[in-house]
Amino acid sequence: MDLLVDRVMSSKSFNSPIAPDSEEAIAREARKLEYDLAEERVKPYIVDMTKELPAIEPLISINGSCVCSRGNISAICGEAKSKKTFLASALVASAMAVPSRLIDNFKNVDKNPSLNVLWVDTEQGEHHVRRVIQRMTMMTGAGVVGAIAEPRLTTLALRELAPHERKARIYDAMRLLPYDIVVIDGIADLQRNTNDLEESDALVSELMALSTLSNTHIICVLHTNPGSDKARGHLGSSLQRKAETVLFVHRAGDSSIVEPQFCRNEPFERFAFSISEEGIPQLCALPMATDVRNEVVAIVEDMYGGTIERSTLVNKLIETFNCSDKSAQMRIKRLVDRGLLTTSGNMVSSCSFETSNASNASNAVTGVLPCVTDVTNVTDVTNVTDVPATDVTDAPDVGVPKEERELPPRFQRAIDMFKANGIDVESVSIAPRAHYEEDDDYPF
Repeated sequence: MDLLVDRVMSSKSFNSPIAPDSEEAIAREARKLEYDLAEERVKPYIVDMTKELPAIEPLISINGSCVCSRGNISAICGEAKSKKTFLASALVASAMAVPSRLIDNFKNVDKNPSLNVLWVDTEQGEHHVRRVIQRMTMMTGAGVVGAIAEPRLTTLALRELAPHERKARIYDAMRLLPYDIVVIDGIADLQRNTNDLEESDALVSELMALSTLSNTHIICVLHTNPGSDKARGHLGSSLQRKAETVLFVHRAGDSSIVEPQFCRNEPFERFAFSISEEGIPQLCALPMATDVRNEVVAIVEDMYGGTIERSTLVNKLIETFNCSDKSAQMRIKRLVDRGLLTTSGNMVSSCSFETSNASNASNAVTGVLPCVTDVTNVTDVTNVTDVPATDVTDAPDVGVPKEERELPPRFQRAIDMFKANGIDVESVSIAPRAHYEEDDDYPF
């Protein structure tokens, strides 16, 4: 305020002394100027409910549940070697794929062939990065028709650069083309210390601003702490708070399980995938609950018979995982939240242990085996009246759209190329993005 007063006063003529009432007028003018400046700074961020906003634009959806939408960030978290890169590449490639039953990809991912993707790898050598490109090229269908690399995919290998240089090259690439999705495989490599609170918050704030200004979605891939579903460091904590979706992937024998850890939209159903002999991620059945157990749950059940005092369990976790008391308490809390453990007073029990005990107690009281139904009083159903069949010949056909969507020329050329190579493309399910429709400069 004093600076504004000085600025206003400096614009006045001081050939004659300033009367007290003039000083008050100058102060009032300064206060008004400060008010106007504050209003100007705040106004762009006031939510105007009369303004009509476009609907949320999903870029990647799983069985209709939006996972990644335009103008947001998300995270894929998992322990080392839990197939995080396989998952990220499979989700993106499956979304990019032209709809066809002959192309090997995740069928639970909704198809969106108009996507333009920037893939950034910060930790692998070029040989391994090329494997990712080849895998995605096969899963999108481009490899099926002879393409060396998926033309809608741009890949950067930034392993040898310093953290600030990696970030600068990503920003440069995003200035060159309007990407729909940017995947940063190794987001922690954009900073020097993931446990630096200020550096982590600054990086996440940059990503949020970048996703909004570029109208794209940024997927961040990062590690979790060993034996935990908590994303590593302050960077992981900040991402979990700010991300639209956080996917947690963990190993279960030969397969990996994908769970919606945090979702702003409707969460998708957990699913599992495995790697084929050709190195392609493929959906598979979820492992049986008995085949996969959390390490902490296994300790409770195997070492303590399914129930144990909380303090004893905390000490055991500190000894087993070489973690702090706070970290051990947090592990127990997360398992309680997930329904794998339950607490009563100072006791911690396995939920499967309690269920088993309850079932045994019920059987002991009733004296019968579980799931056995008494069928001695079955009603005679020999005189059931025949129900006439309903004539459905005049029912409307709801499976075929009234008119096929008219596609932009470049997408039509892509479809023609696939069909010429014997691939049946479901063109009516393709929904091209408006800001690419006038772009005829396309590799197809």
